Amino acid sequence: MVSVPDAIPVHSLPKTPSQVPALRIFRFKNSQDFQREPLVPLPITPLPTDTPHRHTYYEILFIEEGQGYHEIDFHSYNIQGAGLHFLTPGQVHLLTFSSYFQGYIVAFSEDFYTFYNPVNPSLSQLPFFQPARRQPIITLDAAEKKYFHNIMENMVSDHLSTATDQTLIGKYLGVLLQKCSYLIQKNEQPAESAAHTVPELVGRFQELVEKNFRQMHEVQQYAHELSVSPDYLSKIIKKFLGTPSQEYILDKLLLEAKRLLVFTNLSSKEIAYHIHLDDPSYFSRIFKKKTGLTPNEYRDHVRKSTI
Repeated sequence: MVSVPDAIPVHSLPKTPSQVPALRIFRFKNSQDFQREPLVPLPITPLPTDTPHRHTYYEILFIEEGQGYHEIDFHSYNIQGAGLHFLTPGQVHLLTFSSYFQGYIVAFSEDFYTFYNPVNPSLSQLPFFQPARRQPIITLDAAEKKYFHNIMENMVSDHLSTATDQTLIGKYLGVLLQKCSYLIQKNEQPAESAAHTVPELVGRFQELVEKNFRQMHEVQQYAHELSVSPDYLSKIIKKFLGTPSQEYILDKLLLEAKRLLVFTNLSSKEIAYHIHLDDPSYFSRIFKKKTGLTPNEYRDHVRKSTI
């Protein structure tokens, strides 16, 4: 029987003396050995990637070669060759390798990105990080693979140099993300692109929910933070995200509950308290209403197929 922990492992970027949070670049654990200049090699990620875990930071996986599966919040993505994979803080994921992987893992905080790219769109406005339309995978053709390989080779070279100004690394990250956003927009039909254009208010609401859904459950709380009326906020969210704002918040709560049910041994009551629902029976009722299963039934059903 597989041992299940009492908490999902959470990985954080190491602390540094710098006032600006650092960016880190790693190789995959089963990368083929290679040498580069300067002679200090790029480190292999020190963290376990083949068991469910989450991060406090954003992550970009640039896969040049490899086969396997990437599981992100109960969705399985087949890996066949070159592509970019995007992860936001709090998502639970794991990698399953069926061949060696060649490429890079770029880990960075929101503060790092915004500090060096103050005029760029916020991370939650980018299609691969935007909660309502998150597209976590971009498949790359040969020309696109070469483009990102060149960016990463230069970024890694400067990253390993002790003399490099961090401003340069921050700008590399901004260019990389801008190019990724362009590729997605290029492949969208004009009608799709227009439909996905959302007001700044919607993006700010999504950001607030991502960061505060455990503690803030009411639309009124978010409306107060955004300096709008609850009715106006609900109308805008329904129009552009297709779901009532209260349902949007609830969906975030239940996704976190699902993660904890599947990947930890916390009881249903403990999970309810973890997401600040003080009435465990209410938690069980809304969970069954949304999923058709009680929390324990959901745990048993999903574990039989995933663990």
